Amino acid sequence: WKSLIGKRMRFPDLRNFFREEVEASGRSVAIARYLPELLDGGIACSAFHPIIHIGYGLMADSDQDTADGLAYVVFAHRPPQPAASDITVAQCINSVESPRPNWAQATPIKGEPTTEGLLSHPIPALLWKLRCDKRLQQLLPLLHERVDEQLETLVPQTGHGRYSNRLFLVQDNVLSMLDGYLDESGLFGSVLDDQQLNELFHAVVNGVLIAYASTETPDDFFILHGFTSVFAIEQVLPHMPALADRLKAVRTFCRDLLSVYVLRDMPALLPWSAQADDLPSWDEIKRHTILQSDEHLIKVVFSCLHLEDKFGRTVLGSELYRAVAAYKSGLRPWPTQPRYWW
Repeated sequence: WKSLIGKRMRFPDLRNFFREEVEASGRSVAIARYLPELLDGGIACSAFHPIIHIGYGLMADSDQDTADGLAYVVFAHRPPQPAASDITVAQCINSVESPRPNWAQATPIKGEPTTEGLLSHPIPALLWKLRCDKRLQQLLPLLHERVDEQLETLVPQTGHGRYSNRLFLVQDNVLSMLDGYLDESGLFGSVLDDQQLNELFHAVVNGVLIAYASTETPDDFFILHGFTSVFAIEQVLPHMPALADRLKAVRTFCRDLLSVYVLRDMPALLPWSAQADDLPSWDEIKRHTILQSDEHLIKVVFSCLHLEDKFGRTVLGSELYRAVAAYKSGLRPWPTQPRYWW
């Protein structure tokens, strides 16, 4: 199967292989055996769809769909390839002070005052620091220019689409920087047992929801998939018996979310709150949703309902799960008018 990594045209062979593996050993054994090795290149590829496919396969108690999801991860997989020899990018990264990421180095962009609230949450705080990193501000235009030059040859060579090739180029150039930010955050070094991992994952779920709900251009398509894929991660974790593998899955997801945020040009986030008396009931949201044909709406509402049931209603003092479901369904308008930027 390793000889078929990244080979999209070989999906039928991969599907047959993993269906046989799942039939012989069971879903949990197959996931624990193969997924940890694929984590570095497999979560954000194809807009998070491979891990989403596995998550829904597990939720549906389907051996076939779970196996197909594992095959999807393999053919979408592409290990990071650090661009150390890229002189233009290297010069850009080294052209500003402090080559190593550091919490103290991130300063607000002019005209964007910081605030409490969102920044008290670790995931939005990480996004803010990325947005304020002057190295990334210099690097992004170069990356966009580079990928535009290369796409005509990359797409037929790799078999991956525009999104995946853009993501690969971003990751090749900034993964070490993103890992530095995750190390500096202290989120992962203190996880020593299942309870601490569950607390960390709860914070990650809330942080992804905040990021999706708060981008200045609402309902970003790729950050949406970051949110629906966190539901999939929640489904996958119980099938990975080793704590180290579960922690790696959560960390890799966080790093890929940061990569997608960079890929989307690091949009500003808008502080806001949603009061319960301003929102439709869950029954109203569900009645409205089941009449729609938009699969992304259905997945967002389902994920919000499931994760609220698991983690509780309030996020930063707001019923954010129900609010996002109401906004995505169109029953309430997205809060697009900022009171202030951060």
